[in-house]
Amino acid sequence: MYRYIEKYHRKYAKGRDLYDLMWYLSDPTWPEPNLVLLQNALTQTHWEGAMPEADTWRVMIYARLQQLDWPAALADVRPFLERPPELALLTLENLGKLLRQG
Repeated sequence: MYRYIEKYHRKYAKGRDLYDLMWYLSDPTWPEPNLVLLQNALTQTHWEGAMPEADTWRVMIYARLQQLDWPAALADVRPFLERPPELALLTLENLGKLLRQG
């Protein structure tokens, strides 16, 4: 989760990271992120924002996702997809739905 919170302070994100996030959120059997480890990583990199908690990490990620240059991120991931139609699934709306399901 570190890369989804810390790295997305930029406007540009790697589409592969977004694809990985969708993959992670799509499987409800995956464990929740290790928040202590995440908070320590953010502290070590001089994070100045609020620390993610059990009830806030999903909101924090969604807020970051809203700031992204989506066309650039999708262009980044397109060459790596084995099934190009999957690109249509990688949207802010779909990731928002997955984040709200948790």
